[in-house]
Amino acid sequence: MERKKERRTGMAEPKKDYLSSLASEIEKKPDSFKEEKVERIVKPRRSLDPKIMIGLAAAVIVALIGVYFLFFAPKIKVENFVGKTTNDVGIWAKENGIDTKNIVMNQVYSMEYDADQIISQNRKEGSKVKKNSTLIFEVSKGADPDEKIDFPDIKNMTLDEINDWISTNKLSKVKVNTVYSETVEKDQVISFDLKSVNENNFTRGTNLTISVSKGPQPAGEVTVEDFVKKEVSSAETWAKSKKIELEIVEVYHDTINTGLVVSQSVESGKTMKQGDTLTLTVSKGKAVKVPQLVGYTKDQLEAWAANKENAVSIVKKEVYSDAPAGSVISQSIKGGSQVDSGTVLELTISLYMPQLQTNSREWYGKDYLALNAWVDDVNYRGASITAGAWDGEECSDEYPTAGQIISYHCMANDGSDLPHGCDRPLPLNAKIGYKKSTGGCTPKVEEPKEVQIGLTPLGSEEAMKNFCDTNKLACSFNYVNDATKANQIKVTKPDGLEVVPNDKFKAGDALNIEVYYDESKLNAPETPTSDTEGTGN
Repeated sequence: MERKKERRTGMAEPKKDYLSSLASEIEKKPDSFKEEKVERIVKPRRSLDPKIMIGLAAAVIVALIGVYFLFFAPKIKVENFVGKTTNDVGIWAKENGIDTKNIVMNQVYSMEYDADQIISQNRKEGSKVKKNSTLIFEVSKGADPDEKIDFPDIKNMTLDEINDWISTNKLSKVKVNTVYSETVEKDQVISFDLKSVNENNFTRGTNLTISVSKGPQPAGEVTVEDFVKKEVSSAETWAKSKKIELEIVEVYHDTINTGLVVSQSVESGKTMKQGDTLTLTVSKGKAVKVPQLVGYTKDQLEAWAANKENAVSIVKKEVYSDAPAGSVISQSIKGGSQVDSGTVLELTISLYMPQLQTNSREWYGKDYLALNAWVDDVNYRGASITAGAWDGEECSDEYPTAGQIISYHCMANDGSDLPHGCDRPLPLNAKIGYKKSTGGCTPKVEEPKEVQIGLTPLGSEEAMKNFCDTNKLACSFNYVNDATKANQIKVTKPDGLEVVPNDKFKAGDALNIEVYYDESKLNAPETPTSDTEGTGN
């Protein structure tokens, strides 16, 4: 402090008079105005506990986080607006205090979404935003009205097809009017109006009006007549003239003849609207009641069919079975049913079991194929018989034709011989074994074949020699000097008759041939007469 005082005194030298006077004044003051001594009190430093420091820092962080979430963090949860309308977005924004100035709506054409529907959004569903966050939505303007649409054959479309076309192509400018028409069927197009637009330039925004028929316009009420016990044709004529729909229900009736009305759904004298349906119950006549015919004998069936009330057309199919012959095995119409007169009734009749033979040697010598054909026939009619050459085959002079049956026997399905052989009716699954001939055992002597002589052999000696040799004929050639017939031949039979074309001969037959020559022109043969048998080419 003293140093400081000295420094101050040194610095005040330029103003020595003023300071001196001031000092003398101070000396005159009380002690309380005299210069005070300043002393610095130094306190010992305290070291802070680290745990306290960490705790304080954590508290500050928690407080900051709380302040952030309380005042600054986004709190509004974004919904999924895809498919919803812009009005839905506006309601949500209002409820959450969001300024609509921060909501951006970008409009685009869309076939998938109707007009004013949200197509997409920039904030995902579930994300959180602030009240001043910017939300961007893509909004549908609907289908593009300027897009060209293929114009169909409207005149040949039904109402359902037109509505489907309108819906598929989102044609908001197409209007369909339904009107009554006496000439155009219901739901068919009467006309359409495209104004001044050409069909080739039809767009989604083109105005189109289509008139579709609702069918004939129903008229007023109709008084129903009495049709009971009258011909149904008269009711049909009346219904057509009165524009009444008619429904016919046919029933059997024991007393009312076929084609007459039994009853009507609306009583005579009452009224009904045109276009409504009148149901008539019409008689089919008396029904034929078909009993359970299975088990009927032949006589019982004939007696039932002879009854005039049982006027059905019976068609019989006969099959082999173990039921008595002539009895009914099955029927096509269930027993107890009622059917129209003349209805076809198919009955299966038993033939009993197949009979192979009526004498003990009936199939000996017959061709085995005939037996196989018999088996096929009985099997076609319900049997299940098999046959085969299980006994083998061999030659036979008694049955010399190949394929002839030499012997046969009948067996049960297990291969054992039947006690009664083949004499009694066979079981439906019987077997027939047979042995067949391969031909005769003794060779046959072939009969010589006949040949027919033609013009060529009769024309020259050389040709005749070839004919005789080829066919093994006994030909005798005699040479005769006759200038008038030189180079000719004459062929005769042993009885002297001359041979002519188409005569027939066989090996060994004798022929006489005279060969004429002119001795003056040719040397006579050394042996004018010679016998030739079986010579030639």
